[in-house]
Amino acid sequence: MIKLLDFHQEGVKYQSPVNRIFYYIVMIGCGGNGGYAVQRITKMLHAFGNVGSFLMLADPDTVEEKNLLRQPFIQSDIGKKKADVLAKRYGATYGLKIGSYSDGYIESVEQLEGLFSHTDYKHASGQYIQKVLIGAVDNDFSRKIMNDYFNKTDDLIYIDAGIEGVFLPENGTKPEESWTSEERQEHLESGYSGQVVVGVKKNGNLVLKPLDGVYSIDAKDAIPPSHSCGLEPYQPQRMIANEMAAFQITTVVNELFATNSVYVHVLNFNARAGSCRPIFAEDAVIGDLPAPAAASEPEESDDDSDDDLLDEDENEALEDDN
Repeated sequence: MIKLLDFHQEGVKYQSPVNRIFYYIVMIGCGGNGGYAVQRITKMLHAFGNVGSFLMLADPDTVEEKNLLRQPFIQSDIGKKKADVLAKRYGATYGLKIGSYSDGYIESVEQLEGLFSHTDYKHASGQYIQKVLIGAVDNDFSRKIMNDYFNKTDDLIYIDAGIEGVFLPENGTKPEESWTSEERQEHLESGYSGQVVVGVKKNGNLVLKPLDGVYSIDAKDAIPPSHSCGLEPYQPQRMIANEMAAFQITTVVNELFATNSVYVHVLNFNARAGSCRPIFAEDAVIGDLPAPAAASEPEESDDDSDDDLLDEDENEALEDDN
């Protein structure tokens, strides 16, 4: 387990020690994986009400009728921007202020940096703003941008989710009635596997390798999303795989909110079997982790502290979920 607060204990002798984290989360992609992840993360933002957090959604795609089959949209959403729909719907449902960016695709490190630039008003004594980037896209161009941003920035948690596409013979051009028995079997067995990779950088040091350090990004064949309009994907996705990818993303976010820690590095899953094979963070750490922070004696006070209220509310939320 990687405890984030341990990275902020050195050099605090003459200033307020960091004892809480504000999570500034940016999610790129609000389709299959991302859309279902938004449902879960917003519920979690509400449940962990005393954990400081903000969610920004980025996706310029509009809802189409075909999206209703495996994405969390309804008929009245058709023609609207996915990010705007989800931000408005779940912000209203849980009483949250959720940001959305739908003007265009994120196709540069500078654009991505801009989504994290509005945090000054969140600074407070004893609080650290932890940037969390969630990639829920289906193209390697966007993954390359996010990986480049991870390499450039000094402090970031980068969660990337990807799933296997469904096999279609001859890239979907072969009529189904002409499929061989082997092709049909491969089609039936494909589209269920996926992975979530958690990269971590703290204080300019690599702690956990990001996606490209675990599964190579094919940047040579990547096409910018804005240049691929009108191209039908030759490998559709299964809704159950989208749902399981979203769930795995949420397990990582839950650990951040509940313990200010990163518990896993890689989650390899299969939605058909309902199985997951984790690689734990402590087994994949690059370099040495900082020494655990020494426990400090609580200050005496006549009033209940905010920390006590946070613990009580958090426990109640966890009990409710159980």
